[in-house]
Amino acid sequence: MYVSLRSQFSYDLEPLRVSSLFKYGDDNGLILAPTCNPSNDGVKKCFDSFRQKQCSHKTDTVPLNLLGQYVLFPSRWWHKGFYNIRSDRVFYTAQLFCTAAQDPDSWSNHTRKQNRNMTMGGIAVSQMQNISTDIQNNWDTAYSESKFPPSKAFDGGKIDRSTNRHLQRNTWNNIPDMCDLVNYFESQYRRLRVDSVWLIKKTRENDGFQGWHRDFYLKTDIITTKVVNVGVGEVNDN
Repeated sequence: MYVSLRSQFSYDLEPLRVSSLFKYGDDNGLILAPTCNPSNDGVKKCFDSFRQKQCSHKTDTVPLNLLGQYVLFPSRWWHKGFYNIRSDRVFYTAQLFCTAAQDPDSWSNHTRKQNRNMTMGGIAVSQMQNISTDIQNNWDTAYSESKFPPSKAFDGGKIDRSTNRHLQRNTWNNIPDMCDLVNYFESQYRRLRVDSVWLIKKTRENDGFQGWHRDFYLKTDIITTKVVNVGVGEVNDN
């Protein structure tokens, strides 16, 4: 059963940034296919051998254009990133891959069979400023490739290591702002535990995982993915 998303945007937006997004037509976010067969097997496969969607199952487009916007969804869902960046902006997103928290109630309520919801929301811009500034100013230092290297490939696709970072749990202990972000989500969604964080730096020149895939392949006990906009800057600022 697919449960429709519920919006809970109640945070303070930045009028100038919002107006500039409309001015240039920048758009960034995810497309999800919640009703496609997760295993993609049988006679009626939803995706062909090139991962092209060939079924008529519905998709949901989720914009993540503003600082603090986020979406949660089951890791077994097929999804892909999308972007249409026409300006000189840089979008930073954090993907938090979650397992069930280590308590009995969590396991009964968050098995893959029962974890069927998508939730959209937003964190107040004032709460996001510190981590946003930290990531943008320290992408090649505190968040460098040498400290947090991504894998060379994922689900058959090559990964641009200059625009991706993968922070395993306990490797962000010395990054207070990242700890605060993880703690925030774990306090809001107590039945989930953040296992790792994947950061992506997106401009009009890179792709940002635009092929259909599932996060299940990262680790077999990953049950939920959270994706949050953690920064919108200018190329000249970086």
